[in-house]
Amino acid sequence: MSRDVKTKGRIWRFAAAAALLVASLAPARPAQADEPKATTPAATQQPALPSAPGAPIVKPAPDGGKATPAEIALGVNAAQQIEKEMKVLDDPADVERVMKIIKRVAPYTQRPAMEYQSKILGDPGINAFSLPGGYAYVTKGLLDAVESDDELAAVVAHEMAHVCLNHGVDLARREAKMNGKVALAVLASVIAGKNVDPGSVALIGSLFKTGLLSGYSQQAETQADANAVVYLQASDYHPVAMLTVIEGLARMEITRPYVELGIFQTHPFPQQRANAVRLELMTMGVDINPRLVLNTLKTKADTVEENGRTIGRVHLDEYVVFEPAVDAGGLSAQQRAEKAAADLGRQIMGNLQMYQLRVANGGSQATVFANGEPVITVLPGDADFHSTTAGELAKQAADKIKLALWQEAVRRAY
Repeated sequence: MSRDVKTKGRIWRFAAAAALLVASLAPARPAQADEPKATTPAATQQPALPSAPGAPIVKPAPDGGKATPAEIALGVNAAQQIEKEMKVLDDPADVERVMKIIKRVAPYTQRPAMEYQSKILGDPGINAFSLPGGYAYVTKGLLDAVESDDELAAVVAHEMAHVCLNHGVDLARREAKMNGKVALAVLASVIAGKNVDPGSVALIGSLFKTGLLSGYSQQAETQADANAVVYLQASDYHPVAMLTVIEGLARMEITRPYVELGIFQTHPFPQQRANAVRLELMTMGVDINPRLVLNTLKTKADTVEENGRTIGRVHLDEYVVFEPAVDAGGLSAQQRAEKAAADLGRQIMGNLQMYQLRVANGGSQATVFANGEPVITVLPGDADFHSTTAGELAKQAADKIKLALWQEAVRRAY
């Protein structure tokens, strides 16, 4: 695979995982000035979670937050509309992967008794969305794009927050208002639990589907982000995954021409969302280390036959950082490579930065230090085998590590 293809693949993985709500890039329609302000029925209204150090214990709804008849009716009919146009895959493994996350996160939400069902859409695009009543849709493209279960959990938790905060019913109400008194009357009947003919209820499902395309409000998106961060920490997924997902959205956004949306700009720009999530993580005392949830900067060790000898190799992503060639200290060349890969990997996962690398020459051998800890030791036998000096081999190793760190920083910049 060429370097360009690899680079494009990485860009798509980040942009993809970040597109947890493709709709969030589209402006929502503004409400008319003379429309009454929408209020959520008391039976379904849910509080937003406060920001606080640590993961606040969520006070569940009195009944556990089970789906109301209105939510179920809206969800069923919206699902029917969506599934007429998008193929649902029969993939038990992927469904179980999503449901495992939902089951782990749900007890820490405002609505632990909400019954969810997950469906996988056979769409190569990157998207996820939820419907009232606990429907969670994830595209195959998104499943292939996320770099860890933590990133997938960030997407799923965001969608669960929309359900828990009743944003779907609010969205349906907004769309009904935009489409006239008849649609609004049908929605009111559904919410009130009155019998409505199937055709009219299907109309509401169609309107809700349209609403998803125009997106939730800025307040709803911000609330979903903040709540999802809390859900993740409480359920022992790493909440920094919410930041890596939204930063990917920010990177995708800056590659597009800027368009002034004026009053139609109801969603915060991705940079603003990323900044808000970063502040939330800092307030909660979370270690903001993206490497904990990303499949990058991975070390490994193996061997290679060279000049009639089996030597070790230490890899950092696509780079061969060091090749120990001799046995030493009771360790074979391969075992030295395995130890160096493990030591370097621990430092990288500890958020190693380029400035924390240095090389120390000690006579006939040289050592690469990472954050003050030795990670690679080059012996005279290694230098002789490679026809150079120990200091030069150590410098080459340090330079390759710095290059990998620099490429990561560039790739994640926005």
